Amino acid sequence: MSRLPLVDPDDTTVDPDVRAVLGEMRASSESGRVANVMRSFANHPAALRFLAGAVGELYGHGLITPAQRELAYLTASAINACHY
Repeated sequence: MSRLPLVDPDDTTVDPDVRAVLGEMRASSESGRVANVMRSFANHPAALRFLAGAVGELYGHGLITPAQRELAYLTASAINACHY
């Protein structure tokens, strides 16, 4: 269970700037969903904007391929003994 609440991008009470960033993430996502890690960062709007910018720079310009991105995810999961 998460210690931080996950911000719902459809919640109308959420800061409009946060909703906009989460909406952009949803629109650019292959699955049409926002990753839970980003939803947790949305509790701190400045951190969310920074992370969104960094991720956008990395993925948006094709600096890494989808296969490299998946390898990074799998490596982090293996190192941290994630079971999901």
